[in-house]
Amino acid sequence: MLEIIIAIVLELIRAEPPEKIHPTVWFGRIAGYLDQILPPSVIASIVPPLITSALALLLALSALALPDPVKTLVSGFLLYSTISVRSMIEHARACIVEGRIAPERLRMIVSRDVESLEEWQRRSAVIESVAENFVDGVLAPLFYYSIFGLPGAMIYRAVNTCDAMLGYRHGRYERFGKVSARLDDFLNLIPSRLSLALYAVLSRKSLWCGIRMNPKLNGHSISAMAGLLGVVLEKPGSYTVSCGRKPEIEDVEKCLKYFTALSGMAVISAALARMLV
Repeated sequence: MLEIIIAIVLELIRAEPPEKIHPTVWFGRIAGYLDQILPPSVIASIVPPLITSALALLLALSALALPDPVKTLVSGFLLYSTISVRSMIEHARACIVEGRIAPERLRMIVSRDVESLEEWQRRSAVIESVAENFVDGVLAPLFYYSIFGLPGAMIYRAVNTCDAMLGYRHGRYERFGKVSARLDDFLNLIPSRLSLALYAVLSRKSLWCGIRMNPKLNGHSISAMAGLLGVVLEKPGSYTVSCGRKPEIEDVEKCLKYFTALSGMAVISAALARMLV
């Protein structure tokens, strides 16, 4: 319980840990280095998530082996490094420049071709990113923490980082990112669907859209957010979630408020679940 409190206090103070002591940055650098030296094969694609997960487990077990209260403080810090609430809010708000979505800033949080998007599609891209981050950056690490403790949250973050860097479907990553992408899909199966229970607290329509309009394997949070806002969310060439009108700039701000509320519910749920384990 104290670990979660420490993690949230640190999250409120600073969006991300300093890079030099940020485990997620370490995972990313390892994945990037392995990307440079390993061949683009499915067999080689096992290596990045395997090594980063081993490091994640080592960090978690090392923290748990420390004497109290150092163990609690270090564990709280490591848990803080696995979640991303304030960072997502700051990145999303930074995309809004004079009432419009700035393409150069949007490019920092999505991988699609932002220059070719209409303005409403850029708003959609921000909302989709925030909704997806609710699962990847908040609910999933807390879910695995609530069941497996700190090792669960850390290993999830290691796999998710590998997927973010390597899990593409083009070029060398069609093969080299395959294992990272599949592992991330597997680990998000339950959290993605579990997110609907939290959305349902805010709106029954979000639950309906989340179930009926789900755009991809683990896209429930995206469709539920569309229902919550009553908007259309679209990734051209991939999917369209039609739960209302085209999003306005005000919907981006509303999305961030809902994201904050959902994150709060996720933290409380994880704390209660952890107390029962």
